[in-house]
Amino acid sequence: MEWLMWIWLGIFIVALFLEFATSDMVSIWFALAAVPSFILALLNVHVVVQIILFVVVAILLLVLTRPVVMKYFKTNEIKTNVDAVIGTTATVIAKITPDTIGLVKIRSTDWSAISHQTIEVGEKVRILDVEGVKLIVEKI
Repeated sequence: MEWLMWIWLGIFIVALFLEFATSDMVSIWFALAAVPSFILALLNVHVVVQIILFVVVAILLLVLTRPVVMKYFKTNEIKTNVDAVIGTTATVIAKITPDTIGLVKIRSTDWSAISHQTIEVGEKVRILDVEGVKLIVEKI
């Protein structure tokens, strides 16, 4: 059963290559799951045990670690300069009500703004988020 050792090594190399080619954070877990099965193949452990270990380790790695890793490597998120306004303050230049869109001024730029509360002209607001081309604000 020496050939199984080469199968696990092949899975490891192919999965690593796919991960480097795609960087989707999926193939890496299969590469890592092939390592214990490779070690079992070196020790001449039965084929069924090797396959079960591979499947269990791959599933555990995917389920337990992928969400944590993806949080730190947000690959599909495109950051823009508009994210810099979140958390800053602005001045209301057109009244904002829960039913109407108002205007706020930030660094000499006018922005449309919405809020769940009524905010009068001249009041200061904190920018909570950006939704499309509108700012979501709250009264300070």
